[in-house]
Amino acid sequence: MRIFICFLLGFFVVSPVIGDEPLFPNSDFESGDLTSWNAVGDAFRGQPTKGDNPAARSREPSQHQGDYWIGTYEQFDGRTGDPGATRGDGATGTLTSREFRIFKPFITFRVGGGNLPGETGVKLLADGKEFELSSGVDSETMVKMSYDVSALIGKSAQLVVYDRATGGWGHINVDDFVATDVAVPEPSMEFALADGIVAEAYKSTGYDQSLRPQFHFSSKRNWLNDPNGMLFDGKNYHLFFQHNPLSSQWGNMTWGHAISPDMIRWTQLEHALLPYRVDRRTGTIFSGTAVVDHNNSLGKQLGETRTLVAFFTFAAKPTFYQAMAYSTDNGSTWTYWNEGRAVVPNQGFDKEERDPKVFWHEASKQWVMLLWVQINPGRVRFFTSKNLTDWEVASDLMRDWAFECMDMVHLPVDGDNDNMKWVIYDASFDYEIGTFDGTRFESETPALKLGRGNFYAAQTFNNSPDGRAVQIGWMRGGPDSSVVYSLPFNQQMSFPCELSIRTTDGGLRLFCEPIKEIKTLVKDEHVRTNVMLSPGSDLLNDIDKLDLVDVQIEFEPQSAQQVIFEFPGLTVTYDVATQKLMHTGVDDAGKIVEVTTLESLAPRGGTVQLRFLVDRLSLETYAFDGSEFSAHYYSPKAGNGRQSIRTVGGNSLINKLIVRELQSAW
Repeated sequence: MRIFICFLLGFFVVSPVIGDEPLFPNSDFESGDLTSWNAVGDAFRGQPTKGDNPAARSREPSQHQGDYWIGTYEQFDGRTGDPGATRGDGATGTLTSREFRIFKPFITFRVGGGNLPGETGVKLLADGKEFELSSGVDSETMVKMSYDVSALIGKSAQLVVYDRATGGWGHINVDDFVATDVAVPEPSMEFALADGIVAEAYKSTGYDQSLRPQFHFSSKRNWLNDPNGMLFDGKNYHLFFQHNPLSSQWGNMTWGHAISPDMIRWTQLEHALLPYRVDRRTGTIFSGTAVVDHNNSLGKQLGETRTLVAFFTFAAKPTFYQAMAYSTDNGSTWTYWNEGRAVVPNQGFDKEERDPKVFWHEASKQWVMLLWVQINPGRVRFFTSKNLTDWEVASDLMRDWAFECMDMVHLPVDGDNDNMKWVIYDASFDYEIGTFDGTRFESETPALKLGRGNFYAAQTFNNSPDGRAVQIGWMRGGPDSSVVYSLPFNQQMSFPCELSIRTTDGGLRLFCEPIKEIKTLVKDEHVRTNVMLSPGSDLLNDIDKLDLVDVQIEFEPQSAQQVIFEFPGLTVTYDVATQKLMHTGVDDAGKIVEVTTLESLAPRGGTVQLRFLVDRLSLETYAFDGSEFSAHYYSPKAGNGRQSIRTVGGNSLINKLIVRELQSAW
């Protein structure tokens, strides 16, 4: 028997199916109940659902027929609940139809939800056998498919819709079971962009909301996560980023795009890379990298404008692969190489291997790609290429800590350009320092870790004009700012920081500090030196209310039990006995909680050195010139509006305090 599938995602025009008839009464669920069906378990409780519920919550449209359809993730039946309400993926069960007689050669229906064969799907019981008709397609949008039952004409049959899955995409969508004389057309093999996602980037939205971060990048609207494709084109820095153009929740992954002359003042442009379909596979654009094709390796350069080449993961079932796009106009428009097909096919270790990092290796005169391909054990695969299209496997790096969003940078040790080392790190900022010859990395340190808190998936700019390695990370987690604070966006980036390798008593270590360009935001500066701070006194008592600040302090704890830093909505406390820094943070639901900022902050040479960047929603903390670093969210609704720097239980000598008041980058 042959299966015909037709995806109704706006990629092509669907020919009408002639002579279609219901298989039995209510085979299309238009009675608004489960007449002619028998539900077992909880998955189909409260079904069918009514209306385009995914679209109501800003996901892809359901493409249902009529008013009613089955969606085990949905919780709106037209009478109870609200449009777009969900019940999650936890429920399981089956939905079995009444018996009916097969009287035409094809059964045609719509199906969506999770692509989990054997766990979510539709099957046919006929002639004493079971026939698997389809699983879902990892999209809320249902596709139309036909199943050839010509050999079963005249036989009695039943349909079974089943949902046995409880994890991600553990639900099934179905609708409109009909008998047809012909199958729906097979899908086109041609490339086409996904329906419903356009490039326009919120021209009517500004950055003037009272709680909008003012010197951290956030998308004008909707969801943001991993930074992607960061590079300098000779004039501007480019920041691409994982983005959902349709919602403040994760989904519909697209590359958003912004440019800046200084990595601080960003202008958001139209979205760069949009989800697409090719060879009957629909996928989204996961994380990756971009390079300036300085030597025209790809052969696409027009005039003097260098080609920008982006590498990304095409996230499509059943297996992800790495694809490529290029721009000959500094990122304004993009062409998908080979219509979005694989430039590096799936390597066979993990169905969802992802996040290619590409850079030019000057010593070996070739391009290098590193790609996370396996977990447990972690495997990072190195590839090399001369032309950016043909990639050869060079080596594998096996590390238990390695997982997604790999990056690799070449840095001088202690500023000595004659002593260069390589740093390799992953999304969690686990890293090692060593050597790299263009094909293989050799470590010279144990596995180490730098970033803490909400810091994740950081990447560095390719083609940096001054040799610096500047990194931006995604501040993942925290409350949904669109819900908790009524803002038009959700999630933000960290402030750019410069990486360096320095020699310490423990060996080579990675440091990070805010980029020097932050000085361009300073509107006022307050300096205090050699002040003995005692209980009851306050270092900020003569400074007007602070908002956006960059604070540096070096102090000797002496007899103090605590040194406390209070800003409106935020309190940070250094505890002398535990040598721990704590702050009033916020959990993912918006509840105010105490959070560990940094640990093991024993005085060095008798002093503690800290730096705080405080924006409207976030706190970034650097200790001892950036040997320790964390990024966290806090709630602007916390605190009593007080600001102070004070001690509890004794005196502390403040060797130096610098409070820089910052202006908005917007």
